[in-house]
Amino acid sequence: MRGLRFTPIVALVVVLGIGASACGTDDGREMQQPSDAQIASAQTTTTFAAETTLSGLDGAPIDTTVDGGGSVVLTVTAPWADGDTIPDAFRCAGPEASPEVSWTGVPAEAKSLALVLVDEDAPDYTHWVVANIDPATSTLLGGSVDPNAVQARNSAGSIGFSGPCPPEGQTHAYSLSLYALDQVLEVQNGDDGAAMQNAIYAAAIEAAAVTFTA
Repeated sequence: MRGLRFTPIVALVVVLGIGASACGTDDGREMQQPSDAQIASAQTTTTFAAETTLSGLDGAPIDTTVDGGGSVVLTVTAPWADGDTIPDAFRCAGPEASPEVSWTGVPAEAKSLALVLVDEDAPDYTHWVVANIDPATSTLLGGSVDPNAVQARNSAGSIGFSGPCPPEGQTHAYSLSLYALDQVLEVQNGDDGAAMQNAIYAAAIEAAAVTFTA
């Protein structure tokens, strides 16, 4: 994923003072000098605003929003563009096929991160739930997780990733969400997926998602 860049935008506001009250004529009168108050009123003010641009896999901007404190909004990217069909390599696949996921804009107060893959058309099916990801990291490599992270047991019966595999002839909508949490969860590898999801939702302070179909 490309990094973010900051472009200063300069807003220049100039307040002009009032000059001499008379034009130069040949009537013998001298031009009046501006008063101290008039000189003080002729000032230039320059302000700067930060423009934040996040580039996706295709180079297109994802988000240019900054919050009130000027920090970057949490974003997440996957090996597909938002709204695309998931590549076949991740469909109907096991834990070793989990995708690489990266993110930016983790809030400073986050104590851990979590990932949840949900089938919006079959939300009771656990595809992938990962908790206690180190907030200092920015990438989860494909087929692996953070050494300190834990994964729930998916609905296929294994621990970790269970690739999207809707019934033949159907297309389902999915979301892969990243959550910033205000705590490290007391969970273990192989815990129930729904229970781990509920713990993640309860501790979430910020979230971002990438969607896809399969």
